Amino acid sequence: MKILVLFFAVFIATSSNAVVKRHDIPSRNYVLEKVPEYLIDLPHEGHGVLIKPQWVVTVAHTIFYNYIGKKLRVGDKVFEIEEVHIHPLYIEPGEVLFKGDAAPLMKFLESRSDIALIKLSSPVTTSEPIDIYPNIDQAGKEITVFGRGATGNGEIGENLETKSLRELNHFRNIIESSKGNWLSYKFNKPPDALPLEGMHAAGDSGGASVIIENGKAYLVGLSSWQVWRGDIANFKGGLYGTTAYQVRVSNYRGWIESVLGNS
Repeated sequence: MKILVLFFAVFIATSSNAVVKRHDIPSRNYVLEKVPEYLIDLPHEGHGVLIKPQWVVTVAHTIFYNYIGKKLRVGDKVFEIEEVHIHPLYIEPGEVLFKGDAAPLMKFLESRSDIALIKLSSPVTTSEPIDIYPNIDQAGKEITVFGRGATGNGEIGENLETKSLRELNHFRNIIESSKGNWLSYKFNKPPDALPLEGMHAAGDSGGASVIIENGKAYLVGLSSWQVWRGDIANFKGGLYGTTAYQVRVSNYRGWIESVLGNS
């Protein structure tokens, strides 16, 4: 089992629903009754996103072992995983990075490519894939993010005991930075926050971040990690003021097209 299985349960990423929310907004406001057709639950935790009828994109750190032959439910049908392609620049951290000052780990996470592609055994015909955002001007855009992970609020942070509830929620935020491999946003404290401002939590990894333009949703990011300063042992996810990083999917368009073309 990967080191990251344990690490991201604590690092990435009181109420009865998922994602970390504003403390002054009812939790029910974040709940989603209808699951977006393109959002896929992975075998253990985390999510993937249907980008082509036979292809799901996710973050590489959700691939805990060889998933070939495992089942994924897409809409009302079940598909087997036929292939898994992890980006060649994805690297797992050594144990030494989980001790002491967080700065070396933050530098390591920022340097790698946390993305993977999953090929299904046959094309999906009952659910609509989502298109990747075609532009590079993501900074300043409002995003909607989905997840079933741990919950909490910005004052107390995430509560890992709630991760097993697996209830789907969404939140909104504004992309602050868009460069290289990453999109980033900050979880602002009210009153400097959106009405449904929030942050991803443990168990939300790979969740879709979308931009809505002219009534159409486009995939821009995949939830990946949070910034921490100081001793790793003191990490608390989802606090106000924390910056979160998402995989900038448009940056990997060339790699995605090459995998799909060669498969």
